[in-house]
Amino acid sequence: MRGVLAAAKLALWAALSLAALSLPAFAQTDAPLAERIAVRDDAHRIDADVGILAFLRKPETGVRPVAFVIGGGPGTSSAYLNLGALGPRRIAFDGAASTPRPLVSNDESWLDFTDLVFVDPPGTGQARIRRHDTKAKERVWSVEGDIDLLSDAIAAWLRKHDRTDALKVVVGQSYGGFRAPRIAEALHRRHGIALNGLILVSPILDYGWRYHARSSPVSFMTLLPSFAASRMERDGAFDSRKLIGVEDYASTAFVDDFLKGPRDLEAQRRLIDRVSAITGLSRTTVETAQGRVDENLFAREAARHNGKVISSYDGSVSGDDPDPSVPRPDFADPFLAALKAPLTAAMATILRSGDKPAAIPYVVSNDTVFQNWRWSEGHGMPEAVTALRKMLALDSAMRVLVTHGYSDLQTPYFESALILAQLPDFGGRVEQRNYRGGHMFYSREESRIQFARDAQTFFGALTSQP
Repeated sequence: MRGVLAAAKLALWAALSLAALSLPAFAQTDAPLAERIAVRDDAHRIDADVGILAFLRKPETGVRPVAFVIGGGPGTSSAYLNLGALGPRRIAFDGAASTPRPLVSNDESWLDFTDLVFVDPPGTGQARIRRHDTKAKERVWSVEGDIDLLSDAIAAWLRKHDRTDALKVVVGQSYGGFRAPRIAEALHRRHGIALNGLILVSPILDYGWRYHARSSPVSFMTLLPSFAASRMERDGAFDSRKLIGVEDYASTAFVDDFLKGPRDLEAQRRLIDRVSAITGLSRTTVETAQGRVDENLFAREAARHNGKVISSYDGSVSGDDPDPSVPRPDFADPFLAALKAPLTAAMATILRSGDKPAAIPYVVSNDTVFQNWRWSEGHGMPEAVTALRKMLALDSAMRVLVTHGYSDLQTPYFESALILAQLPDFGGRVEQRNYRGGHMFYSREESRIQFARDAQTFFGALTSQP
């Protein structure tokens, strides 16, 4: 009976069609191939598109690897990874929102060692929901529906382009890093397709670590090393070796004193003194928060004395405080928000023919998707660690590379380190690499260069396996 139900469920998602968008030859080499994959499911009244922008090269010998690149949010496109690190052209990620960011050749493009397929879920990029009733949106914009839809689209692309025999890797950033292990599981379960590897860029692996009762020390402890890194960066004195002591304190003495509670005055004094020293926040600020400093408090207070607010996507970046008089001003993130207009303009340049704009505008990020996302997963918070464990245990050749920026306050590197420490050894097939910078650490040249080197080594390890 279970087999019949599984087959029936799979059949509902089997009606996939691909429609190529006409794109003129790009003025430079490595012209993109744009497609929209139509995913239909009558049971859930789904009729939606998944957007594809592929950069492909003819192999000298054999079959080239293929990397499927997925953004985060939910509600964010793949443009950040495309134009920031992986694609054949990139733009600068620093500067004012209105500052022109010309496309330049990307010397660190991954296209040198893998084909790149940038995937945009409905509501982002050029992908849309065709049927706009409530039931369809609830399924498309949900944890489970999103995974099924993306895995079906990837499977359809592989079959259309006769690439099922290629070495296959999913690269996911932020929420895309959450998606990646679950997509690997769905591809295997629903389509009999096994991925060779996963590259998780600034991922959130378990929402239970991020969003829990304030009586738990977990999220506060994992942020402390990122606070320290951010402070060192702003002071021009970054030293990754000094973070080791902060990590040790965060996972030991901080937890002990935190759990003793505020009525233990001696424990509270020790905690406030040390957290103030690590973050650079005033003792009064930390004491008022009882040592519970989150990314929002840090972003508000770390540079308030200079009339600045801090980016939670890169704690080393600050911007002008729009209203210094209020405790929690409503401000656009000085790093992330400043990128939306330049990325939108750059994607329009890639997609247009001469002065003729693309028929459908490219949506870099869509707040409506995030605001309408259905997070419910029974009685627990969404997590991808279970899927990661399953796929690593099932496939002894699969490898995983987890990457983070030290000064990222959205998805702290230390959180992933502690989560991955709970996994079995798996023969050393799971590795974490940390770089200077924040959520988009590749905005820094030295980090982008090293990231590309680490990725090429990762793909080399996959191709060298028997």
